[in-house]
Amino acid sequence: MRALILALALAVAPVTALAQSLTVVGLDGKAKLLTASDLADLPRAEVKVTLETGAKTYEGPVLTYVLRAGGLPVGARLHGDPLRAYVVMTGKDGFQAVYALAELDKDFHDDVVILADQVDGKPLPEKEAPWRLASGGDRKGWRSVFGLARIEARLVDAPAKAPTMDHAH
Repeated sequence: MRALILALALAVAPVTALAQSLTVVGLDGKAKLLTASDLADLPRAEVKVTLETGAKTYEGPVLTYVLRAGGLPVGARLHGDPLRAYVVMTGKDGFQAVYALAELDKDFHDDVVILADQVDGKPLPEKEAPWRLASGGDRKGWRSVFGLARIEARLVDAPAKAPTMDHAH
């Protein structure tokens, strides 16, 4: 009986570890698996999100650092073609939300977006765990993906002929 219990525990362990991981797919199509321990030492922030039930304070790693750990171009590397990039965030339930890559980069945007692992000082409820995407600048919490499992970066197709633009004001 003990052997059966041990075998079941060992069989479930990889599933639990996988549930605590986040897949980040770069612009090159390569996937990187980040674990909870990969995210544990990243800089953290708090974000207030207004929901129908009232305001909640979420805390977790700043998404810019999560994206960098996953191999995405952020900060000084976010220029040229990557400025045409967007990311598709997918939850464990299949819900998806889209963000421009620049809108997630703290160097480009005042809004702070985090990979929350706590709400109001407590661990996330099971429905939202292990991570919930939380944005401080969204007026509604509808892009807050629960159980975030995958971040996939994609490029918007470039026009056949790039328009001439004068960015000087």
